[in-house]
Amino acid sequence: MGEHTAYAEWDRLSAVRVHTPGIEVWAGTLDYETNLFEQMIPPERARAEHKKITTCLKDAGVEVHQLADDLETAGALDDLIRESISEMDDNSSADVETIIETFNSREKLNLALAQVSMQQPKEQVGSTSVAIDQPLSNMYFQRDTTILGDKGPILCNMFEPVRQREVPIVRDAWEGIEADIVYEMDEHVEGGEFLPAGEFALLGVSADLDGKEHVIRTSYAAGQELMNSGAVGYDEFVLVRAPLQADREFQKEHDTGSRIMHLLGWVNIVSEDLIVLDADLARTANVDVYERHGDEYAKDHSSNLYDYLTEEKGFDIVDVSWSERWPTNFLTIESETILPLYEPDADGEYHPENNPTIEKLKELGVEILPDGAGIPRDALTNGGGGIHCMTTPLSRE
Repeated sequence: MGEHTAYAEWDRLSAVRVHTPGIEVWAGTLDYETNLFEQMIPPERARAEHKKITTCLKDAGVEVHQLADDLETAGALDDLIRESISEMDDNSSADVETIIETFNSREKLNLALAQVSMQQPKEQVGSTSVAIDQPLSNMYFQRDTTILGDKGPILCNMFEPVRQREVPIVRDAWEGIEADIVYEMDEHVEGGEFLPAGEFALLGVSADLDGKEHVIRTSYAAGQELMNSGAVGYDEFVLVRAPLQADREFQKEHDTGSRIMHLLGWVNIVSEDLIVLDADLARTANVDVYERHGDEYAKDHSSNLYDYLTEEKGFDIVDVSWSERWPTNFLTIESETILPLYEPDADGEYHPENNPTIEKLKELGVEILPDGAGIPRDALTNGGGGIHCMTTPLSRE
């Protein structure tokens, strides 16, 4: 594999990392709000849906890495099992070392993420109690732990404590493919906020409400840290304030959920001249544009995101409909080729009237994978994200 970098979102996606959800999502299914999910996730449907995504990526010529396999290559899985699983007593017919010798990489990782605790109830001889204790249920959202920029991978500092344990695991996975981590963040930042766009890059940051910072997932200081660290080298680095107040108003008006947990909830890039976004939010989203001078960035000017992209950068815009839940959370495979989720009918079928964004893109000549429709949205998005959130690019060329 070549360098582990991403200069622009429309460059050819050559390799990607995913994690097919396993038993760790059960806790997130049964106690979904605590585990940051929007709704319950039917586990078998989630795995089947994820397989559709990975199959489509492979068919498109993308090298697909499973997180478990990269961890196995790094030699990290066995120790992860030892750290994560509480052994049964001496009367047990199996122990952790037997599991290590017997299980494959996917099976090992599923157990490790589930944080399994095993014990024999004293009152019931001959029976076993297996507990899933504080599992890492969100691990299939691979995007959030890493920013892949023009200089290489940057490890994020997750905002929610329940997700912070994911980062060391992902660090080991990068080592498994012999990638050098460029930088590890101190301030809170998540990968779903980052969009590389050639000579510039966008980073979603905290909202400004009446002069007070409101951090949703990523702080303004994180953007400044990224620029000061030397971990990115784009000519312009643009900090996009989350349009929180407008989002709240539009939620009420359209009776829908929030779009601004991450920037990718309402903005994505199709090609060097085409962006899909929520225009209502973009017009209210303030941006600070920083220009690079040598090794340092300095603030040049402020604007709103819509004017910056259309007037300063010359992008054409496809405005999404509030009737669609995840219209921007697609994965760009290469310029003008994307893998989206579509809004299915009761039978899982595609209907143009339910998917106006995909229909607009097709009219503009954008190739929609697979079959001109995408993949029907089902169980996975109940966790609070789409295909973009579920994939970490390992390289774009």
